[in-house]
Order: sequence, then C-alpha cells, then structure tokens
Amino acid sequence: MGKWEKVRLGDVGSYVNGFAFKPEDWSIQGLPIIRIQNLTESRNEVNYYAKSDKNKYEINDGDVLISWSASLGVYQWSKGRALLNQHIFKVIFDKLEINKKYFIHVITHLLKDMSKETHGSTMKHITKSRFDNMKIPFPPLEIQQKIAATLDTAAALLKLRQQQLAELEALIQSVFYQMFGDPVRNEKGWDYVKLSNLGTLNRGMSKHRPRNDPKLLNGEYPLIQTGDVANADFEIKEYSQSYSELGLKQSKMWSKGTLCITIAANIAKTAIMGFDACFPDSVVGFNANEKTNNIFIYCWFGFFQKILEEQAPESAQKNINLRILNDLDVILPPKELQTQFAAIVQKIEQQKALVQQSIDETQTLFDSLMSQYFD
Repeated sequence: MGKWEKVRLGDVGSYVNGFAFKPEDWSIQGLPIIRIQNLTESRNEVNYYAKSDKNKYEINDGDVLISWSASLGVYQWSKGRALLNQHIFKVIFDKLEINKKYFIHVITHLLKDMSKETHGSTMKHITKSRFDNMKIPFPPLEIQQKIAATLDTAAALLKLRQQQLAELEALIQSVFYQMFGDPVRNEKGWDYVKLSNLGTLNRGMSKHRPRNDPKLLNGEYPLIQTGDVANADFEIKEYSQSYSELGLKQSKMWSKGTLCITIAANIAKTAIMGFDACFPDSVVGFNANEKTNNIFIYCWFGFFQKILEEQAPESAQKNINLRILNDLDVILPPKELQTQFAAIVQKIEQQKALVQQSIDETQTLFDSLMSQYFD
C-alpha cells in the first residue's frame, strides 16, 4: 500500500553469502553443507565439513535464507546447526526492526517479480547490488505483525488443502495395491495379457508439422499435444493449440474418454481425454475392449517405468513406439473387480476436483492479499 514508506533491502539488514565449498572440502562427518537443492528438497544428498574455521557461514534454526541463483526463494531454516554454501544469503537483521515472518512474505512476493528480470540465459541470478537496492513496504511493527499473521493463516490453509490433494492422489495408488497387488511383482498371480489384446492402440496423425504451416492451426478442433497430456491430472481439460479445417484433413478426431499415451519427450505420460480432439504422432490413443477399462489401464501405467524396465529393459530409452506398447504384458484381474476400481477412482477424482477448486480459490485469495499489502 502506498501509504507506507519503502526502505531498501540493504538498509533492513546484512546478507552474508555462503562459502564456496569445493569437493575436496567435503567430509563424511562434521556440519552439513546446505546447498540450494537441500532447501528446495529436489535432492537429498548432503555433504559435510569437518573443520571449525567457517563460523561466519553457520546457520541455526530460525535463520532466514535467500537463494539468489538458479532457484530463487526464501526459507526459514529448521533442521539444526549447519553451514551455508554459496549462492544463498543468510539474513542478519541488524539494521531495522522488522517482523521476520513479514520479511519472509514480502521477499517471497518480491522474488516473483525479480525472477522475471533476472540475468543469465540458463539460470536465474540476482546481483547483490540490485538486491540491496530493491525496496519493500515498511509499515509500523504492529501492522507488520498483523499482515504476517493474516498471510500465515492463508498459507497454512493452502498447505492443508494441498496436503489433502496429495493424500487423495496417494489413495488411488493405495486402493490399486489393495485390490490388485504390485503389478510388477504380480504376487496375486493374475494372468498376463498383451496390451494390444486389451483394446485398440492408434498413433496420432501429423503429416505436416503445424509450426511449418500456420494454416493448419487456430481452428475449432482441439489439438492435444504431449505437453497437454503430461500436464494433465487424470483428465485432459485444457489444450494449448487447435487445428483448422486444413489441419483436421491431415489428422483425425478421437473420441472423448480415449486414453492418451505420450511416446516422445516425457514418455508414457497418460491422461484421459475430456473432449473430442486430434493428437499428433507423438501421442498414442488407447480404447479398451470388453476385457478391461481405460481407467484401470491409466492407473496401471502409473507403474509403467518399473514395468518397462522389468519387461523390456532394452527399450528403456527416451522414445518408445507402438511395438513396445503392443507387447507390454498387463495383469488382467476379473473385469468386475476392475469396474469396481474404476468407480472408486471416479469418486476420488470428484473429491480431488473439489479440493483443487478450494486450492485455486485459496491461492487467489493469498495472491490478492500479497498484492494488496506489497504492491
């Protein structure tokens, strides 16, 4: 809000950059070295430093850390005494009195904007001088506390909803295990049937690449591409491109409910079409026959990588093809059991949709509050 004065980040506190630990500094004992991957939890590997000459870079519970290269983010440390690696600032609040939670929220908001303007073609990067000169709203301390409490409540609600969604997603896999066992080990001894004998597999059609002929695009016929499949959750509800009448002539329409399987880039990503659409030759469509249903096969594909490694290790490469898909051995429980499972999945997906709607609404509220307070 404009009524509050703004202050430079450099006038709020001091920012100590972590030490550039080298592989030869690493040890199997001592204090853990915290890198950006440990903050984002993208990787679990931790290296250690056994000497006691890096006290300047020590961090403890409650310290605020800001990653300023590769992955921009602000974090509050809570995993005990450790040492900070380079490309991460430790914030020392030694200049102005500021609420720590308020600071974290305002920096989170600021980094979203800064990430759009960061340097580097292959990774994001914020220079120290630019960071110091960025300004943030600086209301009285009691208002900072109220803002932080409001945003904390909204953030906690958002996290709770996200946890509920994750639990529902895990529930589907749990029900699959309970009803059918592990499809890789097949400890329940179900018969195996080739995927080609459980329905029809048809590769999409693209005689001409849309990017080379714009006249193929921007019509009324939805075009499902590999990214649309990979980004979908169970059912494809959105698409980023469409075919014209000319585009349709070099392709064909597939019916709603078809199971889409990507065979290039992110292989074997699957989702069920929520509408009639075309898809290119990088996507295969599957429609089940009387022996199974598309929902069962969709969930079975959730174990695809392990199954592929087990059944066709020589084909575990970036691209797959129709031959590999046709020859995959699929467990075949009784159709009645598969039908029961599909009904359960549909009910869970309905609950997921409601939770996702709540997440979207809470996220909108949170973003609105952030904008109200900090823009």
